[in-house]
Amino acid sequence: MIRVLEFADVINRHDFIDTIVHYADRERFEVSVCVRSEENNIAMPEYPAGTKYKYLPGNSRRDAVATAWKLSRLLRVWKIDILHAHHFEQAIVGWLATRFYRGTKLVIGRHYSDSIYRNPSPIKRKALLAIEQRINRDAARIIVPSQMIFEILTERQGIPAEKIDIVYYGFVPEKYLRPGQAEIEAVREEFGLAGRFTIANFSRYHEEKGHRYLLDAIAELRKDVPDVVALLVGEGPERKELERQIAKLSIAENVILTGWRKDALTIMAAADAVVQSTLQEAFSQVMCEAMWMEKPLVMTDVSGAADIIENGKNGLLVPKGDSGKLAGAVKELHADPEKRKRITEEARRRVEGKFTIDKMIKRYEESFEKALG
Repeated sequence: MIRVLEFADVINRHDFIDTIVHYADRERFEVSVCVRSEENNIAMPEYPAGTKYKYLPGNSRRDAVATAWKLSRLLRVWKIDILHAHHFEQAIVGWLATRFYRGTKLVIGRHYSDSIYRNPSPIKRKALLAIEQRINRDAARIIVPSQMIFEILTERQGIPAEKIDIVYYGFVPEKYLRPGQAEIEAVREEFGLAGRFTIANFSRYHEEKGHRYLLDAIAELRKDVPDVVALLVGEGPERKELERQIAKLSIAENVILTGWRKDALTIMAAADAVVQSTLQEAFSQVMCEAMWMEKPLVMTDVSGAADIIENGKNGLLVPKGDSGKLAGAVKELHADPEKRKRITEEARRRVEGKFTIDKMIKRYEESFEKALG
């Protein structure tokens, strides 16, 4: 029996961590959970009966060493073989914990692509890369969700390819049951979508999500598609800046900042297309959700996108930071309902055939076994 502890700040029901807990082979793996926050932003997970769970409060940087010490004691008491730490700061805490207690192997879930390289401060960028390099060196395995991140680690950072496992996020079919027609109509009525070509974007209001390029695209698109409306579903520090840009472009009639919503899948079902303008991603869950929900998808060519999307066949790929190409892709979908139908049918087949959790969990299990030699 291999004992694995999943360590993160937040775990939501059906996310890429929760699925490991539920679907790992119970004959071979005992999977436990440790989080630094219990404020779930989507839905509380419901762990299988008997799952060990620990809440270690303190997710600020100044708490890192103290949390790592507590975590190391947990590793010892629970006799954990593998600590699977997700994201950058959690990897730092996990690395410290496995230095305090050497009986546990560290496996890193690297869920960011080139964000360190996008840091505007050369000094901070160099420091972050040095920290990451040290952790990468000591980790038993590194699990990445895309070919792009694999190439960043091997080509830019010199990590041996044999130490890295590409494991795409695995999706749970029951999460994506189509909402009822009454729910969809309620959303359409709430936002006044009748008779309008609706595109939806799902991401935090943050600079790295590229909303500014999407808004520029809407300003251009409305010249040919005056009935277009974009629902920007999310919340974040860029809200005020987005509101200023909307006013400057005079597109208030064409853009709705919905704020954070728990009915995101219903909004997706109510939209005519999904447009993700992000500049940085590890592996977009929204990308696969839109494909699963049979919504035509326009996606920037970020990490993970080219692994899944065949341009023009099961979605449309556009360059990052190019509002003209974003507008052109949406215009293309608006003008050709038959193409939208072909794309969505192929997209559903692609995700359903290759990216469900029952296929991905085997890769996680293989990575854990490699970590123990």
